[in-house]
Amino acid sequence: MKRIFLLLAVVGMTAFQSCNSDDTADQIDTDTIAEVYEIRNVNFINDGQGNYSIISELDPQIFNSDMILVYRRSGSFNGNPIWEQIPQTIYFDNGHELNYNFDFTINDINIYLGYSDPSVLTPAFISNQLFRVVIIPGYLSNKGGTSSVDLSDYKAVVKAYGLNESNMKTLQPAK
Repeated sequence: MKRIFLLLAVVGMTAFQSCNSDDTADQIDTDTIAEVYEIRNVNFINDGQGNYSIISELDPQIFNSDMILVYRRSGSFNGNPIWEQIPQTIYFDNGHELNYNFDFTINDINIYLGYSDPSVLTPAFISNQLFRVVIIPGYLSNKGGTSSVDLSDYKAVVKAYGLNESNMKTLQPAK
């Protein structure tokens, strides 16, 4: 009986020693890293029915649970860019307004304009626009990671999610 127990103990120890958890394979984390993209030189296109929009493909596609934030560069102050979160409404002195808004799927993002009068569609608002798109993984947004961040403040979002603007990727408007 002692010999059987000893044999089982030796076999068991040998089996457990062959298992280890020191795998050194590099893994790319694609679902918990926030990313920032830039869409440059945006010229809103009239579809012939008075609708102005641009569409950019997301490559790679995002997960259904991911959250997207979009910011428009509205100018600069002392050489620093001013980023305004969209949706955004601009009110004019004549009572008219212009709206920047967006929607997205897992494959693309659509940024579009709404307006009360075509007179507000001046080149300053529809040509050569610059947008930043921040993708926050669902894991971070579902765990309360966004509750303590002022999402309307682009710089606060960059800091909170450790985004690196120096190697920012560019999205191209679809043609």
